Amino acid sequence: MTTSQQLLAAATFVFMSAVVQALSALKSGAWKKTRAQFALMALGFVLQTGFIYLRGQEARQCPIRSLADVLVFIAWSVVMLYFLVGSSFRNSLLGLFTAPLVAIMQLIAFAAGFAPYPPKGPINALVELHIALALISYAAFALACITGVMYLIQERMLKLHHIGGLFYQLPPIQGLAHAIQRLVRLGLLLLSIALGISLGLHLPMTRTGHVVFAWSVWGLYAVIALLMWRHFTSPRRTAWLAVTGFILPFISLWIVTHA
Repeated sequence: MTTSQQLLAAATFVFMSAVVQALSALKSGAWKKTRAQFALMALGFVLQTGFIYLRGQEARQCPIRSLADVLVFIAWSVVMLYFLVGSSFRNSLLGLFTAPLVAIMQLIAFAAGFAPYPPKGPINALVELHIALALISYAAFALACITGVMYLIQERMLKLHHIGGLFYQLPPIQGLAHAIQRLVRLGLLLLSIALGISLGLHLPMTRTGHVVFAWSVWGLYAVIALLMWRHFTSPRRTAWLAVTGFILPFISLWIVTHA
């Protein structure tokens, strides 16, 4: 196992520890008295960043070509967005929902394997920007999915009148609904810019399969954003759209990296 993979393994362990710590603190009722989860998420992010840096040195390019590297980059972007969504969300159970997804994506990356990169000629910075923006947009969609799960859980608890420790650590349900909308719009904006770059530069990576799936993801979230903007859907249906909508971009990763 290379040094970069050791860092990624350590990051995966840290994110799994964040889940265990959160569940333990929630069970003991000491959630508000600890910042351990935030510290664990920060440590995991640092380790992820170290992996991406060393992996880039090994590949001598931005490591976002293979399925394993793409999954890690998206996982890294999800954690980055976790720190940017606001203190009220970071102090809630967002990490409890985020850390398992990140750990699972990194475990899948290990299963897929980190194959050596073939020699590469001069790097086009705009090509790298196109790929990075597209992957960060997928991370925004992933975080919208996580937020949607939080909304549906809280709504279910309200309907069943199960008001307990978990309920009080979730952000206000109205805030969750607004967060889903913001994350979907952010992801759509980033993906639009990425696709605009690919069209403007006629990038060689935009072959038929790539274009079809990239624009399919864009079209799906454009419809979701329109429905939210025009208030054609209830907050509950919006949450379901955010959760189920992420299936397409997640599956498309296999198509894009193997086409």
